[in-house]
Amino acid sequence: MRMKKLLCRIAITFTLLFTTSFSVQMINNTNVSQAAKNYYAKYNCTWYVFNKRAQVHKPIPNGWGNAKYWYTNAKRSGYRVGTKPVPRAILQSTAGYYGHVAFVETVYRNGSIKISEYNYSRAHAYGTRTLSKSTAKKYRYIY
Repeated sequence: MRMKKLLCRIAITFTLLFTTSFSVQMINNTNVSQAAKNYYAKYNCTWYVFNKRAQVHKPIPNGWGNAKYWYTNAKRSGYRVGTKPVPRAILQSTAGYYGHVAFVETVYRNGSIKISEYNYSRAHAYGTRTLSKSTAKKYRYIY
């Protein structure tokens, strides 16, 4: 009888150890959304677009650097990129020292687009703009 109790205890111990180990491994291997934490500088265009994409369930990673590198880094990361604006895409420019990114809110029938952005018109401030079709064609987009 003692042997039976001992074997039961050993079996229960191994079961608990295996289950705990398996649970910890599952937690460690769970894919957390890339949008879990925003490491971009607060109130910059990159910070805003990172948050906006997370909000619309199209997360992007933290490691793309300054806005001027986003198009290249997005392409390397496997994101689709192109020259046609679509809603919820990222507008990207290499102009200026850091470049600039914005979020495409709407594409109108006439080809103009409405974008939302931070740190464009005023330092560390939110704003929206409507760009004409010809102006929108000058930018690159990350889908």
